Amino acid sequence: MPINVEPSTSSGPSPAPAPAEAPKPARSAPTPEVASGRADIPPLGPGRRPDGGSMRPLFVFLIAAAAALTGSIVFALVHTGNERELEQLNDARADVVQAVDEGRAAQDGLAAQIEAAENALAASKGKVLDGALRAELAGHVAAAKELGDTAPPSIPEAGAAGLEAPADLDALEAQATEWSMTMQTASTTLTAATEDVQDSFRQWQQQRKDAQAGADAAADQEADAAAQLTEAQSTLSSVTAQLKISVRDSKYTLDWAAGLKAPTAERKALMTDRTEGEAALAARADANDLQAVQGLAEQREAARVAIEGAAWAVRATVADGSNGRLAQKDLCKVGVGPEGQNQYLRCDAAEDWKRLGAAFEAELGKPLRVEYGYRPYDWQLQAMDEFGAGQVAAPGTSNHGWAAAVDVPVDDGFRFGQPEYEWLAANGPKYGWEHPDWARAGGGREEPWHFEYTG
Repeated sequence: MPINVEPSTSSGPSPAPAPAEAPKPARSAPTPEVASGRADIPPLGPGRRPDGGSMRPLFVFLIAAAAALTGSIVFALVHTGNERELEQLNDARADVVQAVDEGRAAQDGLAAQIEAAENALAASKGKVLDGALRAELAGHVAAAKELGDTAPPSIPEAGAAGLEAPADLDALEAQATEWSMTMQTASTTLTAATEDVQDSFRQWQQQRKDAQAGADAAADQEADAAAQLTEAQSTLSSVTAQLKISVRDSKYTLDWAAGLKAPTAERKALMTDRTEGEAALAARADANDLQAVQGLAEQREAARVAIEGAAWAVRATVADGSNGRLAQKDLCKVGVGPEGQNQYLRCDAAEDWKRLGAAFEAELGKPLRVEYGYRPYDWQLQAMDEFGAGQVAAPGTSNHGWAAAVDVPVDDGFRFGQPEYEWLAANGPKYGWEHPDWARAGGGREEPWHFEYTG
């Protein structure tokens, strides 16, 4: 700062020089005047050095300025340190807030999870494989309901009371983390326990389904076995009836062939088969044993087929082309009769019958079956014994003996006035098949089932 040095304004003589003073020791501190910043320094006098006196105030100023600057620097450093610490607190506080937010999210989801858990408990009551899982879930639901009302820890702003130093942050972070983890653990535990109950419920349902499926399968098997047994019993009954007829008819065949001196070998073969057929008829089986019933039916059917084959072999030895003595090789098959025997006709008659049958089925939607066709002489003998004269033609005179007549099943609708009979009677002649006058209603010997081939 400028220093003003002014001469004395006194008008009197100059004062006498002052006696010389002893030198004073150097002072480490400025004079009070300098320290106070005063500029009124005494005028120079004898014995004072102009340069030393004029620099002291400058030194004092510089020292004061340095002190002020040092204070400012120290204040700036302290302020900067405080700001950095506050920034660090804010950064760390954000992590704590995030932890609390995660806990809040888990807490907010508890309501829906509790509802899902309670629904699972209601649906699975008495319907789980492990009842302990339901009890465990109920406990988790109760705990979750309590936690749902728990307030999260309060996190003050950085620098505010409660968060002024890193030490405060550690305590808040531990509290927030514990609260958040409690909520998240409750959420995951409740979800897992709910899934365990639901899985146990599904397993219970699957077990029930499997048990029901097993029961249904067993019932189906039982019903199927019962149906098979019923069918086998029916087959056995039918085969038995047919075998009885074959055994009966074979006696007529043997007697007739013997009267015609048929070869012994063929007749002995038929006798053997007939004996085996009688043995099959005598055999017994447990009526409730499916395999036994099926086995007996097969045995009897085999015996019947053997008898029929042997009978045709005997007939072949006496075939001469006369009524009832036609060769099987000259005939054509047209069906199977109720006794299981193959039915034959002359081949031209058989061909026209098949054409008539196709038209019949197209019109009435059912097949045209043959009950009896060609009747060998031995069968004619049997029919005469069974039905008597006047009911059947005398042996050797029947059109059946020429393989030119058929009897159709009465049960198929062939009665006077029925659509089946009326159609066949009206349309048969178109195919060479007619209902003879004697067999018509009022014809003398009414047989709505009998039709003859006229070609």
